[in-house]
Formats: sequence, structure tokens, C-alpha cells
Amino acid sequence: MPDIPVTSVEGPADGSLHRRTFLAAAGAGALAVAGTGTAARAATGRSPVRVTTVVLNGRVFTGAHGGAPAQAVAVGSDGKILAVGSDAEIRRRIGRRTVVIDAHGGTVMPGLQDGHMHPLGAAMQSLNPSLGNQTMTVPQFRARVQEMLDATAAQEPDGWLQVTDWNPVGLQPAGTVADKTLLDSLNTRRPIYLQGSDFHNSLVNSRALALAGVDRSTADPAGGQIVRDGAGNPTGLLKDNAQGLVSAVIPPPSADRIDAAHARMADTLLANGITSFLDAASSEDSVKTYADLIKKGLLPQHITPALLIDADLAKKPRAAAEYLRDVRRRFAGPATLRLTTAKVFLDGVMEFPAQTAALLTPYLDAQGRPTDHRGDLYVSDRDYRAVVRALDADGWQMHAHAIGDRAVRTALNAYEAVARPGRRGRRHTITHLELVHPDDYGRFARAGVVASMQLQWAMPTSFTSDALRPYIGPERYARLYPAQSLARAGAWLAGGSDWPVDPLLPFTQIATAIDRSNPESQEPPLNAREGLTRLQSLVMHTAGTAYQLHDAASGTLRPGRRADLIVLDRDITKIPVKDIRGSKVRYTLISGRVVHDAGSQTGRARAEAAQRMGVLGTGRAPGESCCRGH
Repeated sequence: MPDIPVTSVEGPADGSLHRRTFLAAAGAGALAVAGTGTAARAATGRSPVRVTTVVLNGRVFTGAHGGAPAQAVAVGSDGKILAVGSDAEIRRRIGRRTVVIDAHGGTVMPGLQDGHMHPLGAAMQSLNPSLGNQTMTVPQFRARVQEMLDATAAQEPDGWLQVTDWNPVGLQPAGTVADKTLLDSLNTRRPIYLQGSDFHNSLVNSRALALAGVDRSTADPAGGQIVRDGAGNPTGLLKDNAQGLVSAVIPPPSADRIDAAHARMADTLLANGITSFLDAASSEDSVKTYADLIKKGLLPQHITPALLIDADLAKKPRAAAEYLRDVRRRFAGPATLRLTTAKVFLDGVMEFPAQTAALLTPYLDAQGRPTDHRGDLYVSDRDYRAVVRALDADGWQMHAHAIGDRAVRTALNAYEAVARPGRRGRRHTITHLELVHPDDYGRFARAGVVASMQLQWAMPTSFTSDALRPYIGPERYARLYPAQSLARAGAWLAGGSDWPVDPLLPFTQIATAIDRSNPESQEPPLNAREGLTRLQSLVMHTAGTAYQLHDAASGTLRPGRRADLIVLDRDITKIPVKDIRGSKVRYTLISGRVVHDAGSQTGRARAEAAQRMGVLGTGRAPGESCCRGH
């Protein structure tokens, strides 16, 4: 693959960087800056913007079209980029107090922007033991859960055991479906709640069902299913919104534990170079938590909480608009907390055993024979059009979870209904997009719809093979995650991780979007023709997501843009694609301020903690992925 054109970037630093400052840079360059500042002050009456930080000796990826290759960036005291250019050009801007960062030949690029993640969920999930998303036989599964019970035996008989990263498709032999008998047979009286790694399935024991009051008479909630046996009794398997029937009665952890988890989450984002993000299923409490974390200085990023409109509220457009308006009014505050977006789940997930993603044509059975099951459309085409019309008129951007092609079409129908020629659109978004009908590719560009994709999923794994391939057939399987098809049709692509549904490994996202490969597997790439170019992938995870988030001040490294940037330990514009996955962030700058320096004592500790929390103790290798969509 040809090299990507690059250009330069700059940024300030914290106290740990002063030893790297080029003191000899004072002299003629400093005098030139001082002279310019005096003239500027006389002409405008305002204090001049001085150069606070420069980054030299890098390979700058600006994310913008055109421009000569560059090695350096200069950042001003206003937190914006002053200049991008050659080392020689940027050196002339260094003053006595300018902090200089040596990129050592690594890439300097816009900060990573994540258009779909759940950081608060990741913080809470980090408090519980993990099954590692592993594939296991039934005896192995029971032994692992019993080990967790034994390790916390002091909590008998009433303390809940909550476990994360249970693999709903991972019981062997393939096709084995879990039920409460697997947990009821363990040596405990405690209630047990296993959270599926897809966040669309949970498994609980009989004690948990009893405490939640869930029995054969309990109705399925909107957008969820209590799986039942032939006699109508709950089996312990809960899908989508039915999970809340049990999770709602679990006592919360202490405030001290939650605070510590939030701090670890914040460190994890900074160490991974995340400078802006969207929380893809936020509540009123989430907004308050983010406001508190911003006030404490833990989250310097620009944050967009996508306020969740559940399936019931989505059928009441006026009530939905009033709810959103009220939240926006009561939580208006930090400029970096942007209340602009509403989230709706249109369907579930496609993999067996859930099969709740809404398809245009039915699922197949395990032998490839047609069934009459097309999945679940949680909000009808008519209802989604109505709520989109109401919220679009009130200034809200929609963020629709749609994995199946019927759900994708439902979203497109609604967005086309509010699109106006020549009018600046809301940038309504469809996220996940595992299966899109080819007839719908071109509709994204025509209606100005953003395709927010989590392409670390687009690789061969058990989720895309045993749990999926037999049930959709070869023709649909060959169209999974159609990133390049959407790009060719003119769709605007944005990137996201869906952390903690998947590990927070942003450079795995970037690489897998290109090569569609799993380094831990010998299988060929998943639909390699849908792979993006290196340039497309890098833009998708920077400027592409900035566009989704309506953040025109970031996403590229150009003079006047906000100095949100990262410095990497290698040049990802030239190295083999497979080596991109191992990239490490050496510096993260937000609004020109160094918020992560991997070489400092604090930075080393943060990076180590981030490595653990980014994969949430799952035991997954950097190339592995789970599934899918929240």
C-alpha cells in the first residue's frame, strides 16, 4: 500500500516534559516570535497567541486533503494549532518557554474520536469478575463459575455474584443453549447474574429470578424476551430489555468503588488517545455523572451522551421530545458536554442463540433450511418515522442501533422522510450495520446519513462463523459489514469501539477495517473486498467521527483547529497493516494541553492500568473480538 501524505502538528506539555525542552531554541527564533507578538498586541490590543508546544521529528498525518509532507506541529496558548510544516519551519517558532516534544519518527495525528462506546458501563463492568468471553464445555463453564463463588464465599448466602464477558455462543458442542440449570446445580445459595459479552443476553439462576419476581406470569417487556421452556417457565436466559428485570434489583456497589472505577476509565481513555467520544446509551444519571467527572478534571474530552429513548417512549413522539428537552434544560453546563443526540434500539443481534436482529428475509436453521423467523423490530417503521420527525424538528440528531438489514431500512426510511434538499442535515446516524441490503447503499449519501461502524468485528471469529454463517446463508454472509460498498456509494463513515462490548483497542479497529483479518486465526479475511484503504480507515476514526459528532473544530490537524492530537510510537502511515495493531500512544493532547505522557511515572502507571481495563480482564488477545452491538 502506498504511503499516506503527511503534514505536521504541535502541542503543549505538562511538567514531566520540561526536561525535553530545547533550551537552546531561545535566540533568534525567540526574538522573532517576541517581535511579532509586540506588533500583534499594538495592532489588536489583545495578548498575542504564543507558541506553547511544538512536536518535532514526526510523520504528520493531518487527515486533510492536500498539503506537503510535514514533520512538525506548533500549538498556541489558545489551545489551537498554529502551524504544520517541516522541522525547520516549526523550529523557528520555538521560544524560551516552549515545550518541545520529540516524536522520534512516530506518527503525529488527530486524536482518536470514538462515535460509539459505553465508558460508564466499562467502569462498572470492571468491578466484577470475567469469564473472558471464552469458549468452554459445560463442565468447564460450571467449574469456572464455581471458582468465582468459592473465591467470594464470605458473601454467602445473599450476596450477588455478577460476572462479565459470558460468551452466549461459546458453550460446546456448538449450538448448546445455556439455561438456569447450569447455575442452579452449583454449590451456592447466592443469586447469580452472568452478563453476556454481547450485552444482549444474560443468564441468571433461579434465586435471581425469584428475587426479581420473574416467573411464568411475567410479561415480556417491550424490546425484550424472557426465554421460556415448553411449560412457559423462564429458563434463566434473558434477551435485550428483559435483562433489566433482574439487573434492576441488584444492589449497586459502594460510592468509593464507583469513584475508583470512573478514575480508571478516564485514565484508559487518555492512554488510548481518545479525545472525543459518544456514549451510545446514556440516561439522565449518565449525564449527571459526566458533568461531575468533567468538574473533577477527570474527563477533558468533548463528550456526547446519546440519551436513550426506549421502545415504549419511541411510540410517543411528543413525550420523547419533552423528556429530551427537559434533560437538556436541567443539565446545560460544561461546554464539553454536548446534549445533541438521541439513541433508539431498532433491533438486537444476529448471532445464535439470540437472533433478535431484524432481517428482510428469514433466518435459516442450523442445517440451512428456511424458517419463518425474521428477528425483532423493536420500533415499527411507522413509529420510527414519527419519532424522528418530532425529534428532528426539535434539533436532535438520531443514533439508531440497527444490525439487521430490515432495521437499517427502517432507519433510512425515517431519515429520508425528514431530509430536505439544500438544508444542513442533523447527520442522523445508523450504527453497527452488520448487514445492509445492496439496494440501500446509495440511500446513505442521498439522505445525508452517517454510517457509524465498529469494524474490529469484521474478522473471522466464532461469532462470524459457527454462530452466524449457517443461519444466514452464503449470499448474505458475503455482505457482512459492507464498509467499502458504503464508502463507494458516498456514505460518510465514522468509527467506534462499542467498548466494553468489545475491548478498547483502537489500533486494532483501524487495522481490521483495512485487512479484515484475525491475527489469532488461520482463516482468510472476512469479505476482504469490503476492506478500507489505510487512508479511509484513519479518516474514519478521526475526521469521520468528528463529522458525526458535529465537531468542526477537530478531526484534522490544520491551523486554527483545536489541538486535539496524539503522538504514536511508530509511523502507522508506512508500516505493514498488521503492525498497526501494536501501536502505543506516547502523548495525548487535548486543547493543546498534554493530558497523557507515557514516559512519565504517572503515564506509565496509566498505560499499564489502561491495558488491563481496555480488555476488562477478559483474557482476549489484542486481535480477538467479541460480539456485537449495544
